[in-house]
Amino acid sequence: MTASWQEALRVLVVAFVLNWIWEATHAAAYVESTGPFLYRLRHCLPMAGTDALWTLALWGLATGVCWRTDGRAPRLATLAVLGAVTAIVVEWAALAEGRWTYNALMPIVPVVNVGLWPVAQMTVLPVITVVLAGAGRRR
Repeated sequence: MTASWQEALRVLVVAFVLNWIWEATHAAAYVESTGPFLYRLRHCLPMAGTDALWTLALWGLATGVCWRTDGRAPRLATLAVLGAVTAIVVEWAALAEGRWTYNALMPIVPVVNVGLWPVAQMTVLPVITVVLAGAGRRR
C-alpha cells in the first residue's frame, strides 16, 4: 500500500466514525429519524458511509485544486469551502425531492434556507477528519 492509499483509507475510516456519530446525534432534527439514540445509530449507518465517501472525494478534490500550494491551511480551507457548497447543493436537491424533512430542532441557515447541522457537518467534519487522519502532512 502506498502512502496515498494509506492516507485515503485513514480518511475514509475516520470520516465514517465521525459522520456516524454526527448523523446519529443530529438525526433527531429530521422528521424521518426520530427515536431513541440507539435506533438513530443503526438508522444512520448508510448515511455515515455516504458521508465518508463524500469526505474522501472532497479531500481528493481539495488536494487536486491546491496541489501547488505549500502548507495545509489552504488545503483545509478549500476543503471546508467545498464541503459547505456541496452540502448546500445536496440539501437543496434532497428537500426539493422530498427525501427528508426538517422538524423544529433544525436551525435554518438564512439566505440559502437549508439546515445548519448538515452544512456545519460537511464544513467542519472533513477538516477534522483530515487532521485526525494525518492526511496531507509532509514527510
